[in-house]
Amino acid sequence: MENPEENKQALLYQFKYLKDQRDMFANQLEFVNASLNNLMNTKVTTENLKNVKEGEEILVPIGGLLNIYATIKNPNKVQLYISQDVLIEKDLDSSIEFIDKVIEQHNEQLQFLRTQIQNLDLNLQNMSMAFQRSGFQP
Repeated sequence: MENPEENKQALLYQFKYLKDQRDMFANQLEFVNASLNNLMNTKVTTENLKNVKEGEEILVPIGGLLNIYATIKNPNKVQLYISQDVLIEKDLDSSIEFIDKVIEQHNEQLQFLRTQIQNLDLNLQNMSMAFQRSGFQP
């Protein structure tokens, strides 16, 4: 015969585990969202480079809150990181194509994370209601 106290402890452990999983997915969602926003800004900036002529001066972000004025030598080529330590030269259209693929991957990841969070929220809600019916507070 099951011990009711052990059963409650097991349910409480499961509830905490699911909550921790939900928090982990929520943190990943924030990270992917921030990365997606950065990619969208990069895409807009790259598209705007199509209107820049050689020798024009533009503002270039150099990190944090800083920008620097720069004169464009070749507005049709950019340096593109394809991995953490691999940099290649690409034309603007190819770069935008690459960015679009990465944006698509991010959107798929966001959808996956949202689905996981929704499922976990539903499970947590059901468990919480079961706890309330039994008079047990997690």
